[in-house]
Amino acid sequence: MWRGNEDVLVTDLDDELVLMHAGRSEMFSLNAAGRLLWQALPASEETLTDLLRRTFGLGDVQARSDVRAVLHELVARDLIRKG
Repeated sequence: MWRGNEDVLVTDLDDELVLMHAGRSEMFSLNAAGRLLWQALPASEETLTDLLRRTFGLGDVQARSDVRAVLHELVARDLIRKG
């Protein structure tokens, strides 16, 4: 199960979602797909993949690849955690 880091502040700017890691003073902007995944947390990778697939009409392989790419980036920036 993936969860947002409690130290992350979230600002909704209509067409993007901005995440700020309070401890690192870093900002990260999410596009529509990233926003959808972030707002679905906490969730499993499978749930996120299905959500992306259904929302954007993607095939399973593409949706899974996109979810993994977003999760990888969010983990690297310490914005989400597994557990």
